[in-house]
Amino acid sequence: MVRLEVIEIDEPMAEALNLLRDYAAVTDRGQDNVLMMSLRSAFDKVQRYADKALLPGRFRICADDHPGIVNVYMGGKVESVRDSHGMAVSFNQRGNKVYVGTDGYCEVEFTTAVNHADYVRLLPVVMRYATALYDGKEGRELNQILTEAI
Repeated sequence: MVRLEVIEIDEPMAEALNLLRDYAAVTDRGQDNVLMMSLRSAFDKVQRYADKALLPGRFRICADDHPGIVNVYMGGKVESVRDSHGMAVSFNQRGNKVYVGTDGYCEVEFTTAVNHADYVRLLPVVMRYATALYDGKEGRELNQILTEAI
C-alpha cells in the first residue's frame, strides 16, 4: 500500500482569495473563512488530480508494497528516503520514479515547486472547484470539474 501525506504546504495567497471572491461573486467579507477553506480544498484536489504542484509543499510517501520503485507526485524533488527503522536508504531519482535501495517499507520525503505555466492553466479550474464547494455542490459535479485539470 502507498499513502501520500502532507507534511506542510503553503497557504493560497491573498490574491487567490480575492480572485475567488470575484469569481464566486461574494461581497460579504464575513464569508472569507469559508471561502479560504473552499480554496484550500480546491488547490489540494486539483493539484493531486492534475499531478502538478500549485502550492509549494513538503510531502511524504509511505510505501510498503513496491518493487524498489516509488512514484513521486507533482514533479517532486526527493529529499530523503528512510526505512521502517528511520535509517537512510540509498535512492536514485529519474523524473517521477525513485529507485530505492529496498523493496521493504520506506518513507520518501519530497518537496514540490510551482511551475508558473501549470499554475496559470489550472487556476481557473481551482476557482470553479472552490466556487462549487462554496455553493454546496458535491459528487459528480465536483468530479466533472476535476476532469478539466487533465
